[in-house]
Parts: sequence; structure tokens; C-alpha cells
Amino acid sequence: MSPTLPPSEHPRAASIEAATGIALSEWTRRIDEAGGRDLDHAAIARLLPQRWDVTEWWAQNVTVAYEQVIGRRVIGQSCEGDFSASASRTLTGDPDAVVARWDAFMTAPRREQLGLGEPSLSATARWRYWRAPLTDGSRLSVNIAAKDDRRSTLGIEHKGIESAEGREVWKTAWTRTLTDFTAVDEENR
Repeated sequence: MSPTLPPSEHPRAASIEAATGIALSEWTRRIDEAGGRDLDHAAIARLLPQRWDVTEWWAQNVTVAYEQVIGRRVIGQSCEGDFSASASRTLTGDPDAVVARWDAFMTAPRREQLGLGEPSLSATARWRYWRAPLTDGSRLSVNIAAKDDRRSTLGIEHKGIESAEGREVWKTAWTRTLTDFTAVDEENR
């Protein structure tokens, strides 16, 4: 068990209340009364839309916050116990242009420095994906989608990190990588 986090101090408390109309402290009380401390993540997330008027999206958010409040996990930790780090930027260009520029930026020496394996690229009608395994067994996914007709959002998701300390190290590394990419990207356009 992790240390508990008072609902009022949770970083997502305000957004949860704004979206659901219910304070995180009230969600915590309701879930506790419904036996939440004895339920796993999936059961709590299913319970919320069944019992209360909350969308599945916000049920997931409330469930994660609840688990952090009661000390089942810390911020950044998944229900499996590992951690994830993320960072994002909005960039000029359509998704195909942005993924091409990202792929060109992530040279073999840069990938090696970050401990990344060989990347794979895939696409759907809406998303472009640039994925790579890391030598430590964690996984990186760079997800790109159109924000409007001139810009795209590039989001980095690094999953499978072993510790909270590692999460902080990687979050800093990905923020720095995005800052470097943005600077190079702007110079080259």
C-alpha cells in the first residue's frame, strides 16, 4: 500500500468535480460505502456508471483517483503496479507530416541514447503511431492526431516503468526530447 492522499490535495480533484458535479471526497465516501476497498479497479469502474450518472470515461478517472486517495496506488502508477510517463505538444502540420518529421528526428544515435529499439509505424484513419520497445522492457508509443486543419497533437506515452522515481526521470527525459524536437522542427520549416 502507498501513503493515502487527501481528496482535496489530489491533482485531478477540481477536474473530476467540474466534470461530474461531485467532489472527489464525496466519490470516495460513495465508493467506500459500496465496498470499494474490497473491489478491484475494473469492478469499481463498472460500478460507477451502473449506480451513478457518470460516463465510462469519468468512471475510469474517478476510479484511479479513488485508488490514489485510499493508498492503493500512487500518481502515475497503473493498476498492475508499474508506472507511466507522458508528455505532449501541439505542432504545425497534418499527422502524416508530423510523424515523418518525428521519425527523421529520432535518429539511430538518439534512439540508442534513450535506450530505444527499432521503431514501428502504423496508422488509422485518425491516428499515426510511432512505437518502440526500450531495452529495460518498457514500451514507448508516440501518438499523433489532427487537432485542426493546420495542427496536430503529438503525445508520448511511456508505459511499463518500474518505479515512481523512474517515472520522474522519464517524464523529464520526454519533456526535454519534445523541447529539442520542437526547436529542431521549427528551425527546419
